[in-house]
Amino acid sequence: MNMQDSTSNVFISSILSGKGGVGKSMASVNMAVQLSKMGYSTALIDADLGLSNCATFFNRSVKYSVADWVNGNCGLEHLPQSIDGLTLITAASEPSQANIGTEIMMDALDQVVEFLSTTHDFILIDTPAGAGEMTLWSLDASNTGILVLVDEPAAISDVYRLCKYIYSIDPEYDFAGIVNFAGNEQSAESTFKRFNTILDYFLNKHIPYLGFIPASERIKTAINEQRPLGLEQGDQDEINEIKFIVQQLVGCAANQQQTQPKPVH
Repeated sequence: MNMQDSTSNVFISSILSGKGGVGKSMASVNMAVQLSKMGYSTALIDADLGLSNCATFFNRSVKYSVADWVNGNCGLEHLPQSIDGLTLITAASEPSQANIGTEIMMDALDQVVEFLSTTHDFILIDTPAGAGEMTLWSLDASNTGILVLVDEPAAISDVYRLCKYIYSIDPEYDFAGIVNFAGNEQSAESTFKRFNTILDYFLNKHIPYLGFIPASERIKTAINEQRPLGLEQGDQDEINEIKFIVQQLVGCAANQQQTQPKPVH
C-alpha cells in the first residue's frame, strides 16, 4: 500500500468496520463535526457507494455526487457540501450510481482527495464495511485506519479478519481503534483489550485505543432525528467522549507529521 503523500500537511483517516450495523457512519459524522468545532478545516468523504448515510445523518439531500461528476453532470468544484462548518462529499448517492466501474470511481476519488488536500487539515473517509475494493482504496489513500469495534463476537471476528487481510498486504499498516455503543468506559476498555489480545496472539500486532462512544438514549435520539450530537442540550457526556477520540486523532496526526513513514510499494 502507498502511504499518503508526505509533501501534504493534510491528515487522512479511514473509518472502517468488519461488518455493517456497528455505527460507523454515525461515528464518522460526529468525529468530523468535532474536528471542525475544534477549529480544523475538515472534510468528510462518504465512500459507501449508493447509500449517502453521512448526508442522511445531517438530514440533507445530496445535490451532486462524485458519480454525477464522472458522468459529466457537474464539475469537481460543485461536489463539496458545506454542512455545520465542514465539507461533505458523497461518492454515489443512489444505488443506481454505484454501478460505475470501481476503477473509474477510485480514480475519481483520488482526484477528489487531491482537491480537498489543498484546503483541509483533516479528511475522514467513511468506508463500506468489509475489505472490498473501496475499503482498500480508502486505506491506501489514508495515513491511518480507524477500526470501529462493538462488543459482539461476530463484529470482533470480522474486524480481526479485516486486519489480517490488510496486514498480509502491508504488515506495517497504521491502525487505531474505537469502541462504539459501549455500556461504560470499563466495558469499552475490556472489549478493546480483548480485541488486542486476539491481534497479539495470532498476528503479533497491537493497535492504539482512541476511546469510545457510549450507548445512550441521547445517541439513539440523535440518530433517529438525523442530526449530529451537540445540537441539543444534554448531549455533553457523549460529546466529551467523541472529543477525546478526536484529540487522540489530532495527536496521531502530529506524531506522523514529525516522523513521516516511507511509502510502502
